[in-house]
Amino acid sequence: MRAARAAGSADPIARLVGIDFARFLAILGMMCAHLLPRPGMPGHEVWLDGLVDGNASTLFAVIGGISVVLATRRYLEVGAYAAAAWALAARGVLVILLGATLAMAPISVVIVLVYFGVAMLGTIPFLRMPVRWLLGSAALLAVLGQLVNAPLRAALDVGDEGGGLAWTEFADPLRALRGALVTGTYPVITWLVYLLVGMAVARLLLAVRHDDRAARRFLLGAGLLGLGLAVLSIVSSRLIFELWGRAAAVQAAPGLDAALIDELARLQGQGAPAAADWWWLLGAAPHTGTLLDILRGVGVALFVIALMLGFARWAPRWLLVALRPVSAAGAAPLTVYTVHVLGVILATSLVLLLGPPAFSSVPWWYLSAQILGVHLAVALVIGAVLAVLGRRGPLEALVSAVSTAAARLGSGSARRGTPPARNAQSAL
Repeated sequence: MRAARAAGSADPIARLVGIDFARFLAILGMMCAHLLPRPGMPGHEVWLDGLVDGNASTLFAVIGGISVVLATRRYLEVGAYAAAAWALAARGVLVILLGATLAMAPISVVIVLVYFGVAMLGTIPFLRMPVRWLLGSAALLAVLGQLVNAPLRAALDVGDEGGGLAWTEFADPLRALRGALVTGTYPVITWLVYLLVGMAVARLLLAVRHDDRAARRFLLGAGLLGLGLAVLSIVSSRLIFELWGRAAAVQAAPGLDAALIDELARLQGQGAPAAADWWWLLGAAPHTGTLLDILRGVGVALFVIALMLGFARWAPRWLLVALRPVSAAGAAPLTVYTVHVLGVILATSLVLLLGPPAFSSVPWWYLSAQILGVHLAVALVIGAVLAVLGRRGPLEALVSAVSTAAARLGSGSARRGTPPARNAQSAL
């Protein structure tokens, strides 16, 4: 927030406070996916699963692309590409190190950080690309990725490998690299698409931030485009399955019950569709990496980002002040996500310690709306403290300091007087 105040702008789209709100919603969505009862458990809410599964994490990734641009733009504005590359590389490596460490602990969810860090490294060659090339590259990856992902897994006979990619996975470096890029739960071949889209969105946002009319047009257009992409994806995938996909799947596997095939078509994947057959590749189930899955994720992300930017732009000042704990928590995603994961690790460890016979039902402190409320409250407390102190999250400050040092060390930018890339948006 200090950079926003230093800029002296009263325009929320210039400060991009709405991005912090959107990022907080992404974190909240992931909390819901991690902490609410699973299908078949008492208290499971199907509608909420449909809202957050595959949408919260992709929103997080698209905003990550926006943050990549915000974290490197001061270097790029003075032509210091090497400094920007070194700074971003340091950020990516730190995120990977943290993710691999957290994944070592017993936990019931897949840690996303290693995949995210590798995807950040993958954005380095794209830092100077214009918007049209960013979007073109994202489209090409979205089309080709699904044609590589599922067939490669079938050839290797793996449905998903690597999980959260803990340090132990790096005992086999080739398998770990393969998991991070293609065969893992959040493969970079898919996630890089979301970051590239986010980078394009950031460039467009920065281009209109001082033009009120252009900013309004952009927010309206992005919101409508996002809504249209999401609806198109969901309707198209369902229509294709109803008209052709179900019959083709039944014919290919006559032993499977039609109801089971319907369930498989809706079931979230582990980074790829259930099979490489065309009817699975034309689905939009969450975390399958198909073209329609990607379009739905991008569409939801664009809609939420436009909505939150519009809210931050037109909401009364008193409301924005009252919501500073929310925006401050959203501006500290690495800190908030890590604290959330540590909470899940603690609960998982207790379950393993007590053992299944110790309770007849899932305890509230493991999966429930109550434990979700506790994690949400902790996130808001973190945000409130940071807002009062006017500081970044501790992990964000660490990453920023290390990345600045890496830029200076790697490119000699300090000798050329390149300014550090200081702004309120983290690269996570």
